[in-house]
Amino acid sequence: MSPRIPFIGLLALAACAPPDPSEAFTTFRVDALEPADAHAKFVDAIDDADDTLDVALPTIEDTMLSDALIAAHQRGVAVRAMTDWDNRELPGVIAMQEAGVPLTLADDGITYFDFNTNTDVQWGSDRTIMSDAWVLSDGKRGVVSSTAGSLVPGTRVVFDITGEDVLIDIEREHNQVFGGSDATSTTAYDNLAKSITDGNWSYTTSTDQVLEVWFGPQERLSKRIIDAVYTAKSSVRVLTDDFANEGLTDALQDKAELGFDVDVVVGPNYGASASLLSEEFRTGTPDVEKFRVCGTLEVPTVVLIDYDPARNDKRYTARAFVLSHDIYSATRLYRNEEITSDQFIDGTLLVVNDYDEPSGEMNDLSEVYETHRDVAVGGVACP
Repeated sequence: MSPRIPFIGLLALAACAPPDPSEAFTTFRVDALEPADAHAKFVDAIDDADDTLDVALPTIEDTMLSDALIAAHQRGVAVRAMTDWDNRELPGVIAMQEAGVPLTLADDGITYFDFNTNTDVQWGSDRTIMSDAWVLSDGKRGVVSSTAGSLVPGTRVVFDITGEDVLIDIEREHNQVFGGSDATSTTAYDNLAKSITDGNWSYTTSTDQVLEVWFGPQERLSKRIIDAVYTAKSSVRVLTDDFANEGLTDALQDKAELGFDVDVVVGPNYGASASLLSEEFRTGTPDVEKFRVCGTLEVPTVVLIDYDPARNDKRYTARAFVLSHDIYSATRLYRNEEITSDQFIDGTLLVVNDYDEPSGEMNDLSEVYETHRDVAVGGVACP
């Protein structure tokens, strides 16, 4: 006769069941979506929340997002939303404020004394930017996008992420900006008051992929892309709407001059932030292949490093950088002229690392680049 296991023993056996391996790793998927579909994914994450919602939106033109946040607040979810101060008169923002949704208006401009030039410097709210775009739902799911909230047509690169470590780090960054320490917060000596609060920078998955998440301006996002270009072993592909970065200009030309495959696709707003730096890129990179997407649409920032095999046919680690804003210069002043700077932009950089053959996510990000290049014209001038 088989021995009988007491009921309490069955409970113990159930409690010792092996954990789900997927819960021990960061997981993510990447989608290239038009605004309506990207916002639907944001709304899905908002609607999933039972307890807490941390939401960052660069703009809230689409009232589908504000309506979802108001509904979540009214059903008792603890909502903490933030958007750029320049959105304060949008109908969705006003509706959220009237409904009592906790909302921070960030990056409302700054005035400080610049010791380098011995002058007072003022940056208006239109030149200090909150570009973070995410939803953290109950601390269990994160939807992070290259941008969100705008109705302008164009591709949004959307990451759907799970994993305790990465979501905690995004939440800590949210705490900072929501609490008032945004990119315009400076000390008496003009030093950035924002802190590096993320305890980790890279997050392992159950595959050969590693995800990195970085927050600007305190973690110098453009500088990370510049460093990656210099270390490239096969190819560099850059897609961004506006391009105004002297350091990256030099890095791209150096690699192209050495015979590496370097292509850059810019968008309709090329030259809008700092025409001198954009002109320097145009004239100072004779060995870089240049293309421009014309028309009216939003172009995401995607940089691919070593997606292609090297000249010795060896495949090195492929990296894809997805940045929540254009590639601007990382200096406050340039030749005594104020320019838009990533030092005054709250932003997010996600990096996908593939240590084997390119993954489905890497191939999808490459397709985003190729799709824009296919519709671009040669050079940086639109017809």
